[in-house]
Amino acid sequence: MANVRSEPLVSVRIASAVNRPRAGWADGLRVHLPASLLDRTGWRRGLRPDGVLEIPDGPSPVTTDDVACVREQRAFTDRRPLSARLPLSYRIVPGRARAIIASAIGRWNRRHVDRWAAFPGWPIDLSTDVLDDLRDGMASPGPRARRAPVVLTHDIDSPEGLSNLVDRFLPLEEAAGARSTSYVVPCAWRLDHGLLGEVIARGHEVGVHGYDHSNTTPFAAADARARRLDGARSFVERYSATGYRAPSLLRTRALLRDVGCRYRYDSSIPTSGGLFPTPNNGCASARPFLVEGTVELPVTLPRDGTLRFLGYGPDDMLGIWIDCAELVARSRGIVVMLTHCEQRFSGHHRALDAYRRFLECLRERSDRFTFSTPGRVLEATTLQAPAGAV
Repeated sequence: MANVRSEPLVSVRIASAVNRPRAGWADGLRVHLPASLLDRTGWRRGLRPDGVLEIPDGPSPVTTDDVACVREQRAFTDRRPLSARLPLSYRIVPGRARAIIASAIGRWNRRHVDRWAAFPGWPIDLSTDVLDDLRDGMASPGPRARRAPVVLTHDIDSPEGLSNLVDRFLPLEEAAGARSTSYVVPCAWRLDHGLLGEVIARGHEVGVHGYDHSNTTPFAAADARARRLDGARSFVERYSATGYRAPSLLRTRALLRDVGCRYRYDSSIPTSGGLFPTPNNGCASARPFLVEGTVELPVTLPRDGTLRFLGYGPDDMLGIWIDCAELVARSRGIVVMLTHCEQRFSGHHRALDAYRRFLECLRERSDRFTFSTPGRVLEATTLQAPAGAV
């Protein structure tokens, strides 16, 4: 869809979808549906004053455009944040200072979640997937649902992050039988190719994390955006990188179109972005999809940085990750986790221990989860990247 209409959404709690077994996983779930859809389908007659919706019997004229309307309503961050409007890169401010500022903002806003997470809801919102499963003609799932793929990813923003990745994170992942994908900023600091080579040699993967993490690429003119994207070409060729993730998860339609011509997939759109990078951002889906000619692998779990800035401790983060992963598995989605390896994020020993316990929890629940990679996830879908992509 080139331009998705923006329209009011209604928050409802699904009471029953017994006549549509594919959506049975959503019973009791709170989701957001377009007001016009409730009127057109006649479902508004099943909406009780307390917001509980009982899906009526009969045909469901929900279309693929309806699904895309919900998925793309907040999928892009078209307004430049302050970090992208500065004359110099915001990264001249030390990382710890930026973290202190973000934490102050996050803790102050934690009490106002209804404002910055009106849609998608926080910490997870699967409205798009619910609506997709309410369409007529969707086959019911088999008697045993497949295990949910778990894709572990890291954003490597600094030399510290890369060093901690190799020394602290990879051993935990390998002990759990997992391999991760790390998105590396290619043009901001001197890369340690010895460490990157070790990452690859141990069976992990790398992708591209923008250009220099100055947050300007999504909003640049077409020629400047192309130059910045092509600036990673040597890194891509050296490490066979097939995936892209935008710094700070800032993304526009123009950026996604350009990414689709250069990479096999993008992973810049969160399911529920929370307060950062801008309020009310995300696709409300935990399933891969095609947008602007690009295969999108959404970030489905809340990010470590966002959780820490909001004031959640490691034990709280672990509980949120497990709860969200269970819901994603129930919905037949993909668990995509994003962590940072720096000390001020998941590299801290207590946060790293929470990450370890999360991996062990998923390993112990092997009937529900299986560790995977972006490539294996994409091979299992029918989505196709455009000709010319990696």
